[in-house]
Amino acid sequence: MKNPFLSLKYSNFRIYWIGMNLSLIGSWMQSVALPWLVLSITADAFKVSLVAAARFLPALLFTPFSGVLLDKFNRKKILLLAQIGMAVTASIFAVMSFCELYSFGKILFCAFASGIFTSMDAPSRQSMVKDLIDSPRDLANAIALNSMSFNVARIAGPALAGIVMALWGVGFCFLFNALSFLGIIVSLFFIKIPPSATTLSSRSGGVFASIGAGISYVSHKKTLSELMIIVLIVATLVPNYNVTISALVKLSLDADERSFGYLMSALGVGAFCGALFVAVFDKLGIRKIRSCAIAMGVSLALTGAANSFAWAAAGLAVTGFLFVITNSSINSTVQMHVSNEFRGRVLSLYALFLIGSTPFGALISGFFTELLGARVALAICGAISILLLLALFYGFKIRRRTHFIFRDKV
Repeated sequence: MKNPFLSLKYSNFRIYWIGMNLSLIGSWMQSVALPWLVLSITADAFKVSLVAAARFLPALLFTPFSGVLLDKFNRKKILLLAQIGMAVTASIFAVMSFCELYSFGKILFCAFASGIFTSMDAPSRQSMVKDLIDSPRDLANAIALNSMSFNVARIAGPALAGIVMALWGVGFCFLFNALSFLGIIVSLFFIKIPPSATTLSSRSGGVFASIGAGISYVSHKKTLSELMIIVLIVATLVPNYNVTISALVKLSLDADERSFGYLMSALGVGAFCGALFVAVFDKLGIRKIRSCAIAMGVSLALTGAANSFAWAAAGLAVTGFLFVITNSSINSTVQMHVSNEFRGRVLSLYALFLIGSTPFGALISGFFTELLGARVALAICGAISILLLLALFYGFKIRRRTHFIFRDKV
């Protein structure tokens, strides 16, 4: 066991971590308020999934280009631009809500605009963590602390959003999110990173050639390629909570905004425990990552069988615990295996699979939720993830055996 806050001894990481915490709470408040707003004005679960898809679709389109920028230019400035952009879009949501100027089309457009800046934010935050600490040995702890902050916000944000929506309305959730970005924006001005850590590759070459080089780098490393596919499967089918859980609470459990917030907080409690586990005991090895990914699909499917609030909360807590352990361990392992020259591009690919797959998952879960109900949708997504992961692991096992047989014959 080790100190879970070990990486806070580095001043750069400490300043960044403190500033990020406030921003994350606001972001989670908005992530709860937005689907609730859409469901309230449309009463259509599929339209909730369309907004989720619009929010995350830019990650699919622009994240690979962000990776090239991160390997060639100042990462801190790119991250700053992303925070300012997300603050502006949150402010627009707030104005629309207060003035009752919202419509489904406007919400869809603003969600897409917010997603553009998110496509810059996620890979820049991921790639900058290693620049903020002095010892590679503390990298896993720093990543776990980031996950811990994320999941503390996941606990506090939805619970606070449920209370704020019940007392004052969704507009104040968007307003708080807009103001919360000031924390990380201010902190970035106090962080000092050596120039060599912010411009890692000055080689000439086209953008698409650089993206291709990053993809080739990952595909030729078996560990990286397997981990990336695990992320793709899990991120597509598991974390579409805002789409499915909002429908589960409102349409299946017949509950209100506070219950939605509490249920999302139960997910966050499990996720926080997962982050604390990784911070104390370090990342998992590849075999345990595989086991946790399978168990995650099982827990999601069992959550679909929930016929009470307590059962749903317990299932989501276990799912959150496994999701964070799996993804924190994958993140740490990827960063340990990648060279500095390709860090931005590889982590942008990781962010692409983690976030960019969400539009497809949102559409899948939204379709099944609208057609068969939230419970069945959760069970189907969990079952599909299990089958795909088993096929992946079996495929890599066959590939390794074939490689060894061929090598022995040669």
